[in-house]
Amino acid sequence: MKKKLGQEGGNVIVTAILLVSVMLSLGFAVASQVDTQTQQSRKERERESSFNLAEASLSAQTFILGRRGTGTADRPYPAEGCPASGDDYFCPDDDQLMRSYEGAGQVDFGDGAEWNTQVLDDANAAGEEVRFWDDSYLEDPTWPRYDADDNRHVWVRAEATVRGRRRAIVAWVRIEDRIVNFPQYAILAGWVDGKNSGGHGGRPLVNSTGSLGVAVRCTTPPQSASCIDLNPTKGPQIQPPANYVLGYTGFSAIGADELQALEDVAKANGTWYSSCPSNPNGDVVYVKNAGSCRYTNSAPAASGASKCCNLQADPGLYIVERGSVDFGGNIEFWGVVYNANLDNSSSQYLVETSGTAAIRGGVLVDGKGGVYAGSSGDNIVYNAFAFDDIKAVGTAGVVQNTWREIVPPQEG
Repeated sequence: MKKKLGQEGGNVIVTAILLVSVMLSLGFAVASQVDTQTQQSRKERERESSFNLAEASLSAQTFILGRRGTGTADRPYPAEGCPASGDDYFCPDDDQLMRSYEGAGQVDFGDGAEWNTQVLDDANAAGEEVRFWDDSYLEDPTWPRYDADDNRHVWVRAEATVRGRRRAIVAWVRIEDRIVNFPQYAILAGWVDGKNSGGHGGRPLVNSTGSLGVAVRCTTPPQSASCIDLNPTKGPQIQPPANYVLGYTGFSAIGADELQALEDVAKANGTWYSSCPSNPNGDVVYVKNAGSCRYTNSAPAASGASKCCNLQADPGLYIVERGSVDFGGNIEFWGVVYNANLDNSSSQYLVETSGTAAIRGGVLVDGKGGVYAGSSGDNIVYNAFAFDDIKAVGTAGVVQNTWREIVPPQEG
């Protein structure tokens, strides 16, 4: 028995077991380290994914601000934020935004990925300017959700949550206006008609003094029923008598993109209409399918005025995409009336003044369409101020050094 106990056989097994134990310990340590690093990489990836989605939603909201403006008191950005409010005009489209963040192509995204944007003025309800963002502003129900102080700046806050990782960023955004330059004619149309048998004390039907004149796309003879049917000697009906241009070659007064930009402004301001509105007052009024709009003394006056339409100090722009408009009674439209005439109608009544009504600004009709200049005198009178401040929204961008990430309330 003692002999067997003194034998050294089997020592190799003990050594092997010890070595295997050491190797297993090292293996488990390495595996644990790899697992920890993998988890850290996953968390970092998820944080980056939520950051990328937040940044994309901020960019999408900024783009909308640059196309559709900052809203108005009557049509502000939604207090619930986007996309929760369901506003399909001021909010980025969720489906479109998430096309680049879908679960099939990127493992972090899917049904659990969410984003939110908020637009607030850079001044509170009392008009006090704010140049540093604080999330407490979101809790103030009186905080304007449009550019109330009219300085063309707003705050945009964007937030995203991906797999429980929440990131939020904010930026001070400046909106750049786009000036829309209409050619400054008293009338620009396919042709012009008017019925005036007298001079009405020397008051012409069309007074283009100070403008580029009257421009028509018809050619010769100028004084005829199919071109400029205004008598240069009676009254004269057109003043100055020789201030006209024949054979105007441009089909439209402005381009399609500018027309779309003005339509966007009208939608943002709440002055876009599918058919004739009862109220033609407004900075930019856009009528999609007018049919035959007619405004008389019963049309509402603008605030501060005794009768329709707009104010001398605050002229407007009335756009008809298809159809015609007639200003009658003794109302005065201060501003520019523009018929885009997308049907290319040759009717003489696409823009008309009747009774003793007047348009004080300018009248522009695209294509072959005509203008009926009325019969009472001083029916269309050029006013340069009406052309001076016609604006759409051009673009929007983050003010340098204002973009920053907000520490989220929870990391998830």
